[in-house]
Amino acid sequence: MGSKFNNQIEINEDKKLTERNLSILHGSYVDTTTYQDDVEKKIILLKHLLEKDPKAADLKWSLFVAACNTYRYDSCLRPFPPMYVKNECKDIEALRRTVELIPPLAVIFRELHEPNVYANYGPAIDLLHWVLIRLRDPYIKSISKENYDSVLRRVPSEMQVAPPNLIFQVVSAKQSTTEEKWKCAGQDYSTFYAFHGSRLENFHSIIHYGLQQNMCKRSLFGKGIYLSSELGVSLPYSPVGYGWGGSVLGSEMSCVALCELINHPDIKKRDSGHNAQSTISNPLSERVPNKYYLVTNSDLVRIRYLLVYSQEYTPTRTHESTGLLEWFRQHKLLTFMLGYVILLASVGLTHNKQVEKYYRLFFQKTGFN
Repeated sequence: MGSKFNNQIEINEDKKLTERNLSILHGSYVDTTTYQDDVEKKIILLKHLLEKDPKAADLKWSLFVAACNTYRYDSCLRPFPPMYVKNECKDIEALRRTVELIPPLAVIFRELHEPNVYANYGPAIDLLHWVLIRLRDPYIKSISKENYDSVLRRVPSEMQVAPPNLIFQVVSAKQSTTEEKWKCAGQDYSTFYAFHGSRLENFHSIIHYGLQQNMCKRSLFGKGIYLSSELGVSLPYSPVGYGWGGSVLGSEMSCVALCELINHPDIKKRDSGHNAQSTISNPLSERVPNKYYLVTNSDLVRIRYLLVYSQEYTPTRTHESTGLLEWFRQHKLLTFMLGYVILLASVGLTHNKQVEKYYRLFFQKTGFN
């Protein structure tokens, strides 16, 4: 009896250990192992997310698509969806084909209520689930319009610049190791906020891995991460890029990150008043310009908000923008080529004698002759 009881305890302990390991696996934001979640669970989670915060889901997916479509996908598309890695090679073409077939998220949300949705949209559901659900540290959250000013006031600005159309909060998971590391590094220091501009296709990687000094190409005043206390200084470094044609936020947009920094000596800045903190350690001993910050330790920076500029976005825009017009909007190049073919065909037909004969007969019968 005692042996049976001990065996039962061991089985329960093994079960608890397995569940704990699974929870750690599901909580990881970079999962390179293959996984097979229950289809119903995927559908339920996607429905909940798309109903709760569709704009945030739309932005996260748009940033993923922008990284997917750039020729620099090898560095921008990090993390990369593991289901498109075969024999340790990234099958970017197969991934792009799947992305191309995904309709607007409002359509996906409506189709998720249909019984045969996985049969029709299986690859799309798997990919959307990975991007929007699996990659959940950090997650993106919409904030209300009335709170925009309070967010922008975190960095007092002297320059007059256009405000962003939308602002999203970047929130760390409860057990985020990177957030805990940042908090430990800043225990003896105050913090402040600054802006960072970058190309649209970089933000998928930036959100999940943070700003990395080795990925920054600018080194005018030394190597590191460049930020500014002025939104107007960072905006030119965030040119308008093409995100996703099916986005309700607009297919063309630009993004600026509002970051929280630890006021550490590794951050070089002009207005610190300390020579050691304003001089960069290079042979020229250059000084950081006013309104700039140069961070030489990426662990000192955390992204807190994303400021989104989109010319196409309007708050009253409907989510039901489907049909032929929507298809043309998503396939601009194909639409242009189709129009060009129709134009060539029209020119050719006008010089065809048989067609001219039918034209004359048509005009005679209709009385236009």
